[in-house]
Amino acid sequence: MPSEPGDRPAVGRKRRKQHARRQEVLDTAARMFFERGYDGTTTQDIGAALGLLKGSVYYYISSKEDLLFELIQQYHDDTRRHFEAILASEGSPVEKLRELIAVDTAHAARNLERSTLFYTEWRSLSEERQAVIIAERSRHERAVQEWITEAQASGRIRPEVDPKIASFGIFGMVNSVYRWFSPGGRKTAEEIGRDFSDLILDGLIDPAG
Repeated sequence: MPSEPGDRPAVGRKRRKQHARRQEVLDTAARMFFERGYDGTTTQDIGAALGLLKGSVYYYISSKEDLLFELIQQYHDDTRRHFEAILASEGSPVEKLRELIAVDTAHAARNLERSTLFYTEWRSLSEERQAVIIAERSRHERAVQEWITEAQASGRIRPEVDPKIASFGIFGMVNSVYRWFSPGGRKTAEEIGRDFSDLILDGLIDPAG
């Protein structure tokens, strides 16, 4: 039977409404996980905050862990996109280091709820899902170590710097932002990102290089 002319717009509106409602569920879950912790929040809590019965929440998600994984994955995907752009750029190793530090720091500060979940609650995921996070983190660490090694070969970074230890120090700084950043503070996320990149690179670069 042919569809009526108004059928497709109606279907489109319904899908947009469902998508918006599902995003609302995700945003509410992110806020509650951030405020109460993952273990301290139930799907019933999330449903109540949205004015939904517990059973209605499962229309939008399969489980509480699925919610957490999707939230972490959203943050992860954003991080991966700017990482891939830096990898593909024509910048020097030092320029890539500077950009990654600045962008990663600012991204974590601008997205406090999701960055906090990414760094504190990922161990609540299944081992299989944890492996996805660990693999991506390892890619970032290897890239930073390679950039440091390349910059040492060209005389830009001090030869006594241990690339592996330096990479751990870099990510230790960047990954700490969620603990103390205040959106209403004296500096913006972007300013702190630039400050971090200047501070780190000033400690790595060989003045004679």
